[in-house]
Amino acid sequence: MLFPFAKSDSIISSVPPETIPILIIFVSIVGFTIIIERLVYYWKLKMIPSEVFKRVRELVREKKYDDAKDVIGNETQSPASVLLLLSLELKRRNVEYWEDDVRQEGFRQIYLMEKYLTGLGTIATIAPLLGVLGTVIGIVRSFAEGAGTKGAEVGISEALVTTAMGLGVAIPAYIFYNYFSRMKEERITEMENVTDLVLPHLSKSK
Repeated sequence: MLFPFAKSDSIISSVPPETIPILIIFVSIVGFTIIIERLVYYWKLKMIPSEVFKRVRELVREKKYDDAKDVIGNETQSPASVLLLLSLELKRRNVEYWEDDVRQEGFRQIYLMEKYLTGLGTIATIAPLLGVLGTVIGIVRSFAEGAGTKGAEVGISEALVTTAMGLGVAIPAYIFYNYFSRMKEERITEMENVTDLVLPHLSKSK
C-alpha cells in the first residue's frame, strides 16, 4: 500500500491515493518492456558495411547472384539485406514481377521497425500528464482535508510522489522513442540506397 487512505467526505478523498501511482507503475512496466524489446530488435539489425555494399553491387553487375547472396548473408541482418537477398533469390528463379514482391517486403520491414513505437511515444506523453493529475488530486485532497490533518499530509505526499513518478517514466520513454525513431530512419535510408543503387542492375539484367 503506497499511501494510507485519507478520511473525508470530499469527492477527491473517495479516490484512493494509490490509484494514480498504480496507473503510472503499470504504464512504466509497459514502457520498459517495449524499450527492452526494441533494443534487442534493433541490436540485431546491423547495417551493411560500405565495403560489403560495394562488393555486392559489383557481383550483381557481374550477374553473380549466388556469390552476392553469400556475401550479404554472412555480414548483416538489416532490412536492406533482407530486400537484397529476396531480390537476388527472385531474380535467380526468374520470378515475374519480382519488383512488386520486393516492394511489399519493404513495406513489411518498415512496419516491423515501427512496431510499438507509437505506444512508446504515447507513454512518453501521458506519463507526465498522469503525474500532473496525481499532483492536482493530491493538492485538492490536502485542501479538502484541512491543514494539519493526516489527510492533508497524504495529499501533499501524493502530489510530490506522482509528479516524480510521472517524470521518471516519461524521460527515458521519450529518450528511447527518439533513439528508435532515428534508428528506423537510418535503416529506411539504407533500404532506399539499395533500391536506387543495386536493384536497377537486377532489372536491367536478363
